[in-house]
Amino acid sequence: VGVTVRGLERTPDGWSVLTGPTTAPRRLTADAVVIAVPPPAAARLLAPVAPDAGAALGEVEMASVAVITLAVPRSEVAGWEGSGFLVPPVDGRGIKASTFSTAKWGWLADEGDGTAYVRASVGRAGETASLQRDDSELVGLATREITEAVGAAPLTVLDSHVQRWGGGLPQYTVGHHERVARVTRALATVPGLEVAGAAYQGIGIPAVIASAHAAAEATTTHLTAVAARAGE
Repeated sequence: VGVTVRGLERTPDGWSVLTGPTTAPRRLTADAVVIAVPPPAAARLLAPVAPDAGAALGEVEMASVAVITLAVPRSEVAGWEGSGFLVPPVDGRGIKASTFSTAKWGWLADEGDGTAYVRASVGRAGETASLQRDDSELVGLATREITEAVGAAPLTVLDSHVQRWGGGLPQYTVGHHERVARVTRALATVPGLEVAGAAYQGIGIPAVIASAHAAAEATTTHLTAVAARAGE
């Protein structure tokens, strides 16, 4: 955890993973590898061992995003309907979506006491200007545009947090399904190598978890076979 991976090589018995800084590299050996990094990094790691998979992932466009979380008095949002909204690009707004987190998740409502939590996200594909703003500007933008959208009075922000994800959001452009199919076909010929993440079958949390489960199950099957052969 927390170690930079710089390269991946196939060995007669499994894999060699090059890690650490260039000034003090280390090689780790493994029976199996799961690549769970964004497409650009995955493409670089896969290029020498599964070239077609690497090329397909290199075609995936990425967008950066920032998520702004606001802690506000629950009384100020008690009358809001639904659990959030999406903002189409034609509206010309800075935020692209908002989630009324306390309304969406019961456990958060139970623990919030008199505080409610509202989130907004900024950053669309090909648009980076809003992400150049500092945290305080993004908090102000989110607060203003959320209240304008729901027709509410200005919010009292008790606390806030801004999380930025540079190049963290894969874009499912035309041809994405075929790109993912190319990855799947290429990896099917490379035992002990799996991929997981938001670039494959969905960017939502449930889809990413399903991707992780599928990679883990395939890896377990491979390792079981490796152990069986070693015991022969």
